[in-house]
Amino acid sequence: MFLQRGIALIQVLIIAMILSILGIYILQSSKDQVAITNAIKTALDQRIQIENAESKILHTLLSEFRIKNLQSENEIVRQWNFHNKPFKLDNVSVQIQDLNGLISLNEVNTSTLDDFFAQYGVDKNLSEQFIASLTDWIDKDDNIKYNGAERAYYEKMGLTGPRNGLLQSVEEVFYIKNHDILPEEDWYKYFTVANVNGFNPAHSPEKILKSFIKDDTKVAKLIELRNNKQLNGRVFYNETGIDSDEFLSFLTGDNLRITLTAKNQQQKTTKTFTVKLRARSLTRPVVITNVVWN
Repeated sequence: MFLQRGIALIQVLIIAMILSILGIYILQSSKDQVAITNAIKTALDQRIQIENAESKILHTLLSEFRIKNLQSENEIVRQWNFHNKPFKLDNVSVQIQDLNGLISLNEVNTSTLDDFFAQYGVDKNLSEQFIASLTDWIDKDDNIKYNGAERAYYEKMGLTGPRNGLLQSVEEVFYIKNHDILPEEDWYKYFTVANVNGFNPAHSPEKILKSFIKDDTKVAKLIELRNNKQLNGRVFYNETGIDSDEFLSFLTGDNLRITLTAKNQQQKTTKTFTVKLRARSLTRPVVITNVVWN
């Protein structure tokens, strides 16, 4: 009798323990589902914030002069810049990079690339190999430049290439021989494949400015002036002696890379895209490409 009671008690305890574990699992599962639901809702809210900010930015780009104006009634015009410095729009961080301030990979200027890689500290032999390989990738012939690479090199490596045409995206550079002379993120930061219509050093990152000016003291002064919203073509000339010409222009270009970021303490959503402005076009005033969400 006592044995049977003992066994029954143990069985009750086991069942109670199983039910407790099941209850804990259900409770934890419910909490996880609530957390996932909240994360999804937050992500959707942040995407909506970004899309609203994008529409305001694009409208302003098409309707206002692309210069900062502290007296403007438009809050974007009062804040914006075109050298990738973040500014706030509602709850969204906005960065706009004028692609005229970057180095074009599709317009291979050996001197410009040499100067930049030297400023970056890349070994000259390695940079020469990359520049030759970039030229071979773009040109339409199969003649190998000295230190370059044509089809036989890539086939030997089990790769496809070269394109024998213009690069279609910055990502394509990662297939070119010796692309690892720079970290991946810096290819995006300093280079573009857009068909830029000149070079605007006033909108360039500091490393490009240093490779162009070749005087760190002057560059530091230019950066200070830019941060204080005092840099323009006239001031640039006064500081450097370099004036605008058919290649050098201090006007903001039509090709821009825009990065929009919405975040809170737990979550962040970012949208990056390239926009080409065609303000006189009645059918396609804006062309958006290279859209990346993360």
